[in-house]
Amino acid sequence: MKCKGQSATEFLTFVGLAFIAVILVVVASASKAKEFRDEKEFLLVKDLALKLQREVITAATSEDGYERSFTLPEELENTWDYFMVIGNTTLTINSSKSVFSVAVPGTSGKNFTKGSNKVEKADGIVYINR
Repeated sequence: MKCKGQSATEFLTFVGLAFIAVILVVVASASKAKEFRDEKEFLLVKDLALKLQREVITAATSEDGYERSFTLPEELENTWDYFMVIGNTTLTINSSKSVFSVAVPGTSGKNFTKGSNKVEKADGIVYINR
């Protein structure tokens, strides 16, 4: 009789340890998933900033009459909201958890906006959404 009770106790002990191990793995996985999600958000913000920087640099190095229209998404990968600010010669992209700034040549006009945008160069000046 003692052998059956001991087996049941050992079984419940192993089940309890296995349950704790599963909980620890789930917690560690959730933490890593959040870390990857935050890193992905930063990389998307950085990518957008570098693309806009290239647009302005291309316009600045082109001759007068250069003009290009393009569209920016409302959200990054339909998940993260963001906004853009150009101050002096710095373009900054902000999202909920990420910020990335790049240097850009001097511009005139308005900021980049979500949706339709236009970059052009006239009289040696780069205009954004003029």
